[in-house]
Amino acid sequence: MSKLKLRWVLWCAVIGAVAGWIVLRVLTAAGRYAPVLDYSALYSLGAVCAVILFLGIRVKRSTLGKSHFEPIAAARTLVLAQASAYAGAVITGWHVPAIVTLWLANGQSPTLTRGLVLAGAGVLMVIIGYIVQHLCKLPPEDTDDANDSVVTE
Repeated sequence: MSKLKLRWVLWCAVIGAVAGWIVLRVLTAAGRYAPVLDYSALYSLGAVCAVILFLGIRVKRSTLGKSHFEPIAAARTLVLAQASAYAGAVITGWHVPAIVTLWLANGQSPTLTRGLVLAGAGVLMVIIGYIVQHLCKLPPEDTDDANDSVVTE
């Protein structure tokens, strides 16, 4: 499995920002509010981060020999961590246009604060995704003892 690439995470943030900007323009033209998630989304993001971090620690303990964790479950944990990093990038990108627009238009407002908090939660998801990816890294294999192959000339 390949590692998370910062370039792809940034592209997800850009795609989220473009989508957020388009939706912001459409909604404000119709006289609606800025598309910022509610604080209740923080509970979901926090739960996802906690579960991913818990699973990542279990995988790390397994690689150290302190507990047993199925290899397929470790692979799923890695995929979940990478998916949360991408989702966090999209969430952060989604809120950036609303943050910039609200900051330039009104200054400090409750919606601006909510957007900043949720964008920070998205950044936290990216960071936890990178941390758990590092926790899921397998130790290098010792090939000296397991060299049973036959070399033919």
